[in-house]
Amino acid sequence: MELFQTEFTGCRLVGAITKELGHNGPKHHAIILGENFNDGETYIAESMNTNYQVSTYGDFQRRYSSNGEIIVAPNDGETENVSLANRAIREINEGGKGKYNLLTNNCECFVNRAIMDKSVSRQTINTALGIVALVGLVYVIRNSK
Repeated sequence: MELFQTEFTGCRLVGAITKELGHNGPKHHAIILGENFNDGETYIAESMNTNYQVSTYGDFQRRYSSNGEIIVAPNDGETENVSLANRAIREINEGGKGKYNLLTNNCECFVNRAIMDKSVSRQTINTALGIVALVGLVYVIRNSK
């Protein structure tokens, strides 16, 4: 597959996983790689719970558009767009960074490794902070009686 750079190469794609929560709930992340010379499709790189894969923007849109807007966010890292796309492709070709793990190796971790070379998930961090705050609130309420 021969891809060429577009204005969206290196952008982050974000789709809501559930319709009920939309973008306030869990989200799926991917990286836009570029457009294929042969079929004109825009290709993306993503980590799914079953594997790392290259698929099309159309596939992503079919999976997530019914749950709300698909966000195309510009590259917010220091890595240049084409290098970022190449980093994502290289990781996929090397088989990824291990098995998918909701907490430590999810789709957002994959995208952040490509963008910032850091395997981190804000969704996981925010969820953990929310749980800690909830437990703290319950503790305070129970002990204030």
